[in-house]
Amino acid sequence: MINNLSLLAEAPPAPTLTPPTLSVTEGQSVSLQCSAPVPCPSVPPALTWSSVPGPIEETLQQQQDGTFVKVSTLTFTAAPSHHDRDISCSAAYNRGSDSVPQVSAPLRPSVTYQPRNTAVSLRCSSDANPAAEQYRWYKADGGAQTLIGNSSVIDIKVSENVSHIFCEAQNELGIGRSVVTQLNEHSSARILPSSSCTGDSSQMSCVCEAEGNPSPQMHWRFSGISTNISITNEALNDMSVRSVITVKEPQWRDPVSLVCHSSNTRGSDTQTFTVPAFQRRGPPTNTRVTVSPSGPVAEHTDVTLTCSSEANPAVELYSWYKDDGGAHALIVNSSFAVLNIKASKDTTAFFCQSQNDLGTDVSAVTRLNVQYQPQSTTVSVTPRGPVDEHSNVTVTCSSEANPAVQHYRWYKADGGALSLIGNSAVLNFRASKDSSQIFCEALNDVGTDRSTVTQLLINYRPRNTRVTVRPQTSVREHSHVSLTCSSDASPAVQHYRWYKDDGGALTVIGNSAVLTMNASKDTTAVFCEAQNDLGTDNSTVTRLDVQYQPQSTTVSVTPRGPVDEHSNVTVTCSSEANPAVQHYRWYKADGGALSLIGNSAVLNFRASKDSSQIFCEALNDVGTDRSAVTQLLINYRPRNTRVTVQPQTSVREHSHVSLTCSSDASPAVQHYRWYKDDGGALTVIGNSAVLTMNASKDTTAVFCEAQNDLGTDNSTFIQLDVQCMCL
Repeated sequence: MINNLSLLAEAPPAPTLTPPTLSVTEGQSVSLQCSAPVPCPSVPPALTWSSVPGPIEETLQQQQDGTFVKVSTLTFTAAPSHHDRDISCSAAYNRGSDSVPQVSAPLRPSVTYQPRNTAVSLRCSSDANPAAEQYRWYKADGGAQTLIGNSSVIDIKVSENVSHIFCEAQNELGIGRSVVTQLNEHSSARILPSSSCTGDSSQMSCVCEAEGNPSPQMHWRFSGISTNISITNEALNDMSVRSVITVKEPQWRDPVSLVCHSSNTRGSDTQTFTVPAFQRRGPPTNTRVTVSPSGPVAEHTDVTLTCSSEANPAVELYSWYKDDGGAHALIVNSSFAVLNIKASKDTTAFFCQSQNDLGTDVSAVTRLNVQYQPQSTTVSVTPRGPVDEHSNVTVTCSSEANPAVQHYRWYKADGGALSLIGNSAVLNFRASKDSSQIFCEALNDVGTDRSTVTQLLINYRPRNTRVTVRPQTSVREHSHVSLTCSSDASPAVQHYRWYKDDGGALTVIGNSAVLTMNASKDTTAVFCEAQNDLGTDNSTVTRLDVQYQPQSTTVSVTPRGPVDEHSNVTVTCSSEANPAVQHYRWYKADGGALSLIGNSAVLNFRASKDSSQIFCEALNDVGTDRSAVTQLLINYRPRNTRVTVQPQTSVREHSHVSLTCSSDASPAVQHYRWYKDDGGALTVIGNSAVLTMNASKDTTAVFCEAQNDLGTDNSTFIQLDVQCMCL
């Protein structure tokens, strides 16, 4: 400690007055602070006020940087007597046997007040003959009389020094005196020179006497004295008061200031009594711990703790303890007052115990300001249980750090990619499946720490619903197929449904996650629906590659209506097949005989009555299918025209004969004509399909003609066998 005080030898720090200037009005309360730095807390400087108009309080304060400042506060009520009166505060640093000059800070207040010390004019009159020739004025002070004027009129300022007065008139015959007149002016309280302190280590007394009109009130102000104190006040007369402060067995190492403060309505006065140090033998007191370095220290750096104590006889044993939340653990017992340690965030509270022959004393707990980077960083979620997607969620980042965490960062973890989503201790957001994995980062001036990844429990309706098929390749119709519906959902999917899509018409075909069925060309477009408590989601339509032989093979004809013989006709073979039809064959059906006429899906040919019945055959890797026989509608002129006769045998002349004309034609025959051949000459004998006539030997060679829109055709001649009757 002596080494620390030696630094003050050349340039002791000057105290500071607050405020540095003072301008007040009479009767206003004033508080002045005098502060001085304290290089060594165990030996603080002594602060003294040169003019003390009021009570004083002293404190020792620790600054944010760990240093100490001694503060003396002077409080008084502004009075005219304080105007332009020097007030200063001096600081004296004690460093043992060496003396250090006091350093001070002055202040001269400006006090505004109403008029005072108004002059009074007094006239002395007397009934005399001859008239009075001389006048004298006297001040009466107890039994003493003092001449203060020698005219009939006197102007004086009323004060506490002139309170009783009378006049004297004189002519050649004698002298006459007035009665004593009392000037009853109020006077400010003032402390009398008779005030003083006496005593020794067993008892010390300070007497403070003051006078004023009205009678003053007395107060004592002191610091560093806590017990065995008594104060008595007594009135000496109407204007005087005596106050006595008595301290039994005074104990203090340094001189102590006792301040007597006297005040009345007219003003106040203060006197400071400096009492010498008294110290008697006893156990250690005022045990305290100082830390070097005094400010914040980084974790794992060296720290020195020093235990100091006031003791007579001197301390012989120091004991150091670690305070773990009320549990005390002894670190070391030593005759040395110094403890060297490594700073740790887990051990920041220490105290020491000092011991001499007469007893022990324990310091207060000293807490080290150990700085370390954030640790044990955690994330808390509100609400804690599973939450529905899009609902509000609050996450809070907590971390143990010194200094406190200055910056927070929130990240969303998408696999290995990180996205910054916030920068405050508390983050509010809407729950989303895409933001279910988050963590926070805490930073201070020392370093950084991250929490573990927190998996938020978020409920959401099914999504990404999809169908997988086994086997994945094409399947033959009627073989087994397994379809599995999977979906991303929380809570898990509770119900599945399978649908068959028939061109927009939906049919339910299953209700489990796995659907097993026989492959069918009628069930190639399917999808599944996944459902939980929050909603549903559908997969896309899955189209099964079901392979089957050609089916529903048909023939289409262009042009569609009847066509004229020998015109161009196009026929197309169509078939439903998977895989697609690879080969086509065209056949002409002539009764039971089949003739191959083509091998492509489309066949072009000239219309013919002989090729009016055709069909096609479609082939793929799975099988074959034939269309039905298609009857082509072909128009042609009459052909194969013929005549049939009833009766077919010989007929008698003049008997009835029925002849029928028939012809193959499309469209059907529209007109018939019958002709008789008379040696080269043709005669029309009828115009219907059936000709009925009387047999005649003159009409034995006949034929018919059939006609439609496309032309005509004649039958061959029919020779009737007409038997005539000869006379």
